[in-house]
Amino acid sequence: MKGKRIGRQTVQFSTPPVIRAAASVVGRKEGEGPLRGRFDSVSQDTYFGEKSWEQAESAMLRQCFARVCSKAALPPEALDYVLSGDLLNQCVGSAYAMRGVSAPYLGLYGACSTMAEAVSLAAMLIDGGCAETAAALTSSHFCSAERQYRFPLEYGGRPPTAQWTVTGAGALILAAAGSGPRVTMATTGTIVDAGITDTNNMGAAMAPAAADTIFNFLTDTNTKPE
Repeated sequence: MKGKRIGRQTVQFSTPPVIRAAASVVGRKEGEGPLRGRFDSVSQDTYFGEKSWEQAESAMLRQCFARVCSKAALPPEALDYVLSGDLLNQCVGSAYAMRGVSAPYLGLYGACSTMAEAVSLAAMLIDGGCAETAAALTSSHFCSAERQYRFPLEYGGRPPTAQWTVTGAGALILAAAGSGPRVTMATTGTIVDAGITDTNNMGAAMAPAAADTIFNFLTDTNTKPE
């Protein structure tokens, strides 16, 4: 028996996939914050040894992917799928990071929801019997994101009210069997456009969709918030 839909937007997995390993790699600023003890690696070099911010993002993601595979004791070529995305055009950060990995690759784009999207789809593949293992990854880099969405850092025009995009990469490996935390459900959101046009206030643009997804999860699962 495979997973089933409950309500309008939620899937409940009949055989919840196990999170076999997790890894994270971040930049210097993130390493100075309250979560510094939770990261696997903190780089003091924002270029990660590369010559551009975009190459740095790929290098950071490669490093994170190698670390999660090592922690799971699973070579990359043994993975049934790799699902990854980032904030750049054509998801080039992920594409270049994974181009030497001989595992089926699915490029994703969900902005701040990319990791949740990757985990949801990986869990569906495993619960549906299409995979035994799958990696879910995502990354962002403050400097490449500034160039993508606002202005290059050299422009010097970033207002103090703008959100600060994280420099970091995260990775999970999900498996059909094993011990550990499990992905039991997935709620897929809808597009909710509140008409926000301020590129320096992306939080306001995303908040309505986030609230709607949470509301529909609670409705679908008949859960009452405490």
